[in-house]
Amino acid sequence: MKKEQIRNELFKIEVLRQRLMRPQFITLGLTVGQGQPRILKELLFEGSMTQKKLADACLLDVTTMSRTLDRMEQAGLLVRESNPDCRRSWLIALTEKGMDIAKKVQQIFEETDKIYCSNLSEKEAEQLFVLLQKVEDNISQNCK
Repeated sequence: MKKEQIRNELFKIEVLRQRLMRPQFITLGLTVGQGQPRILKELLFEGSMTQKKLADACLLDVTTMSRTLDRMEQAGLLVRESNPDCRRSWLIALTEKGMDIAKKVQQIFEETDKIYCSNLSEKEAEQLFVLLQKVEDNISQNCK
């Protein structure tokens, strides 16, 4: 097998994943390319957190995160609150509207997960996860 085939498969999977989820996120009023669904999911499960921690969790650079948070705040999905531990940073938290949308986002992620694994046995799914973690580790070790 040529390693190029692995790269091509990973690319096709990512494009298809976006094609599957994008229309559902757009229906919710979310901008997908800026990571809004991921941001909502992280805040739903982790609660309020600093912009830096949220950016790291979503694998977004701080500048992109800042602009995206501005848009999400204007849309009424989240608020920036004073951070009692550090006067120079803010805690990002979901609003009620944001919480409602975040729960819908989580449902979309769960439905997509079922599609990903629909014809995989539990053992195959576990093997795939282990192999994908290895690929992630290989890439992470070579990122700046």
